[in-house]
Amino acid sequence: MSTLFTINTCKTFGCRNLGRPTSSDYSWPDYRLGYPALHCRACGSYPPLFDEQKYSEWLSAHLTSYAAERGLFCPVCYCKETICYGHNPQGTQRIQCRACKKVWTPKQQLRREMVSPERIETVSLIVPFQGNSAEQKLYVLLSFDATRGNILHLSTNFTQHQIGETLHYRWRGNIEPDLHHSDIVKRVDMRETQFLRRSQFDEIQYGSAVLKRNAKGAILRPVIAAHGHFRVLNILFPEVKTHVISHECFLRGATITAWAELFRQRQSELWFIEEDISDSDDNKPWSFQGTTYHGWWKNQWQLWIQEKNRKMVCSLAGGDNSNAQTLSLAASRLYIHWLYKQTTFTHSAQLSAGRVTQILHSLAQSYNYERTVTHSGD
Repeated sequence: MSTLFTINTCKTFGCRNLGRPTSSDYSWPDYRLGYPALHCRACGSYPPLFDEQKYSEWLSAHLTSYAAERGLFCPVCYCKETICYGHNPQGTQRIQCRACKKVWTPKQQLRREMVSPERIETVSLIVPFQGNSAEQKLYVLLSFDATRGNILHLSTNFTQHQIGETLHYRWRGNIEPDLHHSDIVKRVDMRETQFLRRSQFDEIQYGSAVLKRNAKGAILRPVIAAHGHFRVLNILFPEVKTHVISHECFLRGATITAWAELFRQRQSELWFIEEDISDSDDNKPWSFQGTTYHGWWKNQWQLWIQEKNRKMVCSLAGGDNSNAQTLSLAASRLYIHWLYKQTTFTHSAQLSAGRVTQILHSLAQSYNYERTVTHSGD
């Protein structure tokens, strides 16, 4: 099995087994933490075990569907090296894979040249939809070119593909509270405590998400959606070396697994960011205030202040701490501010999960187009 489909693996930065699907150091299943886990004896970690066959089946269908829709890589072998291959009878551009010679017609005739970002910024968003009852929610992941500000990839945990029972999101009726403590340091600490209260680190309980009766599709566990999300990004941008993510532990695991080879070689950086921004137009320099340690792994966080603004920055993969001053979630903040002004988005609670997912993709295209037009006119 290609490492593209690896999910049961060590996810510890600095471990020789990071991202490796097999190792003599592995033993499983291990229930020492109360759930089935893979034990990596090299570093002592216990990443949760997943149904790898069901995950691989879903990911294969997900990648094939994404590639057939957009034409950014081959739907069979996932190679990015493609050529234009004439047109179909309707006059639509066909594409051929240079590696396996597959020919297909993308459903979306998008601009296919994608500029590789220097830094990818990823955040999550909870969006309402109309399901089996009121207050159903989708888990959304958004990744941006942190410098240019455009959306690179958007995913929700709604899937149109069949999935095994172990990949389904299970709502247990106890939503994790939103953390809005006025002290950003305490907020980081509270979120780490929240992770420890889960049945396993990746088992987020973000709210009920039940589709309408007889509706096609399914709602994925957010951790599975995250692994699929970053696998697409890794195919598109395999050489990106700096990743900034919002403070959620399974986003760390999904990111570090997707670019495991670069992280093993210590050629990549991965950062958590927590922000408290009162004035997004403030351009004054940030001032370093000190470090604190939080969570199960006792990660070191830096506190930075800029007038009324606060941010906490944590290096998860040996990054240069001198870079922390320039890191932020600014691209995502700008987009989310724009998103909440869009009428089609604000009416999402009246629409199905599949329709909300379609609208989010359409709005992302509109946003990227607006940014392209704006910058071309500068």
